Amino acid sequence: MFNQLLNIAASTQWQANISTQHCTQQVLSWLLDDSSLTNKLEGQCQEFNVQVKQQLNTNSTESTLSPYFPYPEKVLVREVLLYCDGVAHVFAQTEIPYSTLSDAQEKLANLGSESLGRVLFKNATLQRSKIEIAEFNIGSEIHAFSESLQQTCQHSLWARRSVFYIENKPLLVSEVFLPASGIYK
Repeated sequence: MFNQLLNIAASTQWQANISTQHCTQQVLSWLLDDSSLTNKLEGQCQEFNVQVKQQLNTNSTESTLSPYFPYPEKVLVREVLLYCDGVAHVFAQTEIPYSTLSDAQEKLANLGSESLGRVLFKNATLQRSKIEIAEFNIGSEIHAFSESLQQTCQHSLWARRSVFYIENKPLLVSEVFLPASGIYK
């Protein structure tokens, strides 16, 4: 069943030059960590799993997508929740241009509940762009989404995104740290 894409790209301002004005060092350390988030989360819990919220094909003109991929690029969008011990910790949205889904990268379209991080960080050609971060204030669409997961909070939620390159083929991964993630302590 199709659900509307969560607007994490256009609903806030993404910044590459990070100011810690509103962000604690604890939060910032998670946002700027360039190692595998999957591995980091697995180290924090007994049971880690991925639940696919939706996966759909669209095009780069979709208003909720990032400006990274030029028109008229077709894009595969995958939205997942990363769970630790049965509780959603991270919402992730991945934009993969069709041009990336050729040759060995075709498997990225069929991950199911497998972690994208496991696939990416096993690839010897992996490169990552600079990490951008974003703050989602109380009342944002991200807060409404976290409340739909029975996770309410009275503080901003933080996210990060970066473009990964596998064999010089790009894909954008955006990750929102939900209230239960533990990074806000």
